[in-house]
Amino acid sequence: MTVRQKKLIYIAVGVAISVVLLWALFRNIDFVRLRQALRGANYWWLLPNVLLVLVTMYQRAYRWRFMLLPIKKVPMSKLMAATCIGFMANNVLPLRLGEFVRAYSLADQDKDISKSASLATIFVERMVFDLVALLLIFGGVLMVTSLHIDPKVRTGIYVAISIALLGIVFMYTLALRPQRAAKLIVRYLFFVPVRIRERVQEIVLKFSRGLEFVTDIKTFLWVSVQTMLIWIIMGLSNYFVFLAFGFDLPVSASFMLLVIVSIAILIPSSPGFIGVYHYAAAATLQAYSISSEKAVSFALVLHAAQNRHHPHPPPHLLRACAATDGPFSGSKS
Repeated sequence: MTVRQKKLIYIAVGVAISVVLLWALFRNIDFVRLRQALRGANYWWLLPNVLLVLVTMYQRAYRWRFMLLPIKKVPMSKLMAATCIGFMANNVLPLRLGEFVRAYSLADQDKDISKSASLATIFVERMVFDLVALLLIFGGVLMVTSLHIDPKVRTGIYVAISIALLGIVFMYTLALRPQRAAKLIVRYLFFVPVRIRERVQEIVLKFSRGLEFVTDIKTFLWVSVQTMLIWIIMGLSNYFVFLAFGFDLPVSASFMLLVIVSIAILIPSSPGFIGVYHYAAAATLQAYSISSEKAVSFALVLHAAQNRHHPHPPPHLLRACAATDGPFSGSKS
């Protein structure tokens, strides 16, 4: 099976998941009530929501700058451009390929940053810092609410905890012992040609450069604080959409929504997380006794508000990510 065929299968699976979830979401919906809920919303409340989301975009770029400091002090303009492009690419590419576009975009703008190192910072950002922050928020919400958590959701949380722990172990192993880690990885590739093993070792070492920031305790703590701040602001931004629909819900519900949706969109889906995002958001609100029609209308509006204000990624970046060998082919890995 070729790489292209595998990609097509992954995309097909993602689209199928989105279709199934959309069917499950809308199958029992009264569309008259859904339309009434959409018409009855006060959309002025979306302004502070969008403003706070844009603030977190800047914060993400600012945090990224500190993660890249051991390599180079990158201008904020380049980081903001790459961050916005990556988020927008997630709306037009499946399987979260926007994260690759983001890494490729920065390396494309600044030749001193390798694609492997750029991707490493994003990997750690997403699979360690962001995931741990969400789990801490989830724990905090459970302490102040008596909401019943579905067993499937609990299972998902346990999986997320496992991923975060593995990510932390991987991060520190590669950051503190890059040469040893690279040799260990190559050792298990004894069945591939020497040329490929040498290439893999080279990429792993470049990848480890993007993890060097974790060895500086001050930078590590600063990145951790920024991460918590980003997610707290994101949680608060959801509350303004509650107000738009007149929901009488506690602030903790906004953070529960944030956690459930953020973990749900890790599931492969069609571009823009269509289906998984809406299903997770609606299911969370229904757990707070919000009617199905209002919950779905909320999910539609929140998704649209948070995914329609990013600039379109340049065509050459999308073509690079869609290429058979991916955006990280080429000489400067």
